Amino acid sequence: MYVGHSINLYNRISSYFMPSVLNTKARRVLRYLNKHGFSDIKLTIYIMNGNSTLEQVVSLEQHFIDSLNPNLNVDLVASSSGYHSPMSQEMREKLRKQRGTPVYMYDVKDFTLLYVFESKQQIYDSINMHHNTLNDCLNIGNIYLDAFFFSLDLIEESTDTNLLNLDKIKSLVSDKRDVYDVKHPAAKAILAEFKDEPKKKLEFNFLNSLAKHLKGDRQVIREYLKGEKSGYYRGK
Repeated sequence: MYVGHSINLYNRISSYFMPSVLNTKARRVLRYLNKHGFSDIKLTIYIMNGNSTLEQVVSLEQHFIDSLNPNLNVDLVASSSGYHSPMSQEMREKLRKQRGTPVYMYDVKDFTLLYVFESKQQIYDSINMHHNTLNDCLNIGNIYLDAFFFSLDLIEESTDTNLLNLDKIKSLVSDKRDVYDVKHPAAKAILAEFKDEPKKKLEFNFLNSLAKHLKGDRQVIREYLKGEKSGYYRGK
């Protein structure tokens, strides 16, 4: 049994079903789900009033922790900060900032929090991350450069923080990117042609981009690309 809270419920709950996140096994609840699967799991979602304060959310979480005594929670004390160790003043100031939507960057090995970006725009500008790449990390759980997990939500199980300054983050990302480029050479471009509109050709650098454009299933499209399916995708 596990109890948690979130201000971004969809993102948070989805993360427990993302293979890329589950495979990290960095948190107790992830290790449990990896070992036992989901067949005997019951998910209960309690949606509070939109005007509820964070303190009320945490109070309700503490009520369920006290009532249920969940064995998968790392700490049995609910926290509005997401941490169970003292926060530095620098961290408190970051969490107070209201510009944009904060994005939390974790080391995927152990889910240590590395940095709190003030907004998506700061990520684009500071580490040259494409907005589609970031959205895939946030929405479908992609692990950036095989090293970093991005979330719109503080992760309560992540009890460790190792906040770096932005210059160190830039350097760390640059180093990881160099290694990643060697391990993962650039993918081939995907050319999409439409039988009824021969002049309309679109080129995509990633399968995700093509799937989003067509609003289609990536696995099905991949089967067409590999020749496992013949003919035209959706007849077009």
